[in-house]
Amino acid sequence: MRTDDSVKICCVVSSLGTGGAERVISLLANQWAARGRSVTLVTLASTDKDVYDLHPRVARIGLNVERESRSPARAIINNVRKVQALRRAVVSIGPDVVVTFVDKVNVITLLSCMALGVPVVISERVHPTHHDIGTAWSLLRRVAYPRADALVVQAEAMRPWAESVMPARRTHVIPNPVSDRFSSDQGRVTTPRNPTVLGVGRLVLQKGFDLLIKAFHAVTERHPEWSLVIVGQGPKEAELRDLAARLLPHGSVVFAGAVKDLERYYRAAGLFVLSSRFEGFPNALLEAMASGCAVIASDAPGGTSEIVQDGLDGILVPPENVGALAREMDRLMSDADERVRLGARAVEVSNRFAVDRVLARWEDLISEVRR
Repeated sequence: MRTDDSVKICCVVSSLGTGGAERVISLLANQWAARGRSVTLVTLASTDKDVYDLHPRVARIGLNVERESRSPARAIINNVRKVQALRRAVVSIGPDVVVTFVDKVNVITLLSCMALGVPVVISERVHPTHHDIGTAWSLLRRVAYPRADALVVQAEAMRPWAESVMPARRTHVIPNPVSDRFSSDQGRVTTPRNPTVLGVGRLVLQKGFDLLIKAFHAVTERHPEWSLVIVGQGPKEAELRDLAARLLPHGSVVFAGAVKDLERYYRAAGLFVLSSRFEGFPNALLEAMASGCAVIASDAPGGTSEIVQDGLDGILVPPENVGALAREMDRLMSDADERVRLGARAVEVSNRFAVDRVLARWEDLISEVRR
């Protein structure tokens, strides 16, 4: 069943920064708006630092209630204000359903919507077993999540956790979609690309860029013509720059920061590497494959192995194993034909995780919770 055009959807996320959750929720909002839905995207942060463009029909509300909490008492006050502000926004919007992304925001949204009579669909965006959100938030999550009408996780690997906090009938697995803008090269991967290893993601411990730098260090003497490009920003940037300066030849690594034209990087790179310690359903991996990159990905807890078919359209390596990662990087950096072969098969993710397919599953879920 599909939602009808009159359905009003309220999407809630912390901000429209550079994270994967923000990327997916803005894509869903744009697709719903393009199909005639009434969509409002609400963030706890202001609109000042929005990265993702929205369809003209998407109404945008930035609550500007994100504040630094310097003490437990201040944290409680700040979160109460978030709940109050979001509740006022939801009441003013009058949605038929609220869709919210990411653990803490899910809890805040559920508290905000208590007794409003509006269905709430919550979504975890990373493997919860491996992502520590703190004792207090973990307890709140356990208490609040059963109030949701549905819980969405991105991969079958996360279903057991979901069913430990929610009845099985209210848990759903819906993967991330890959945007059409990354798949224009489909079917035309016939020549090697630049001698560049590409990594994309937030510069946080989870993404394992320190492991990527160490693996690149292990192979750089054999492949002096190759360079490493890291796209993204985050709290580990200074630490990663220092590590790269100590291990890698001058000029062999580029920290590109946050960029909007990711397609250019994917289509130029000879090899994409996902070195994560744990994952959700990594957008960057989907986008790189749709763009025709040969990929090596950590078989980390999460949905990576549900994207990469090892040896067929990419290579999986054990997580946090720098030696295994370096060996596979060395092998593919030495074999242009193999990189072309993997890239030519990788583009098939554009069909497996097409926007229309994924959106249909979301719309079926929305119809279900409204009933």
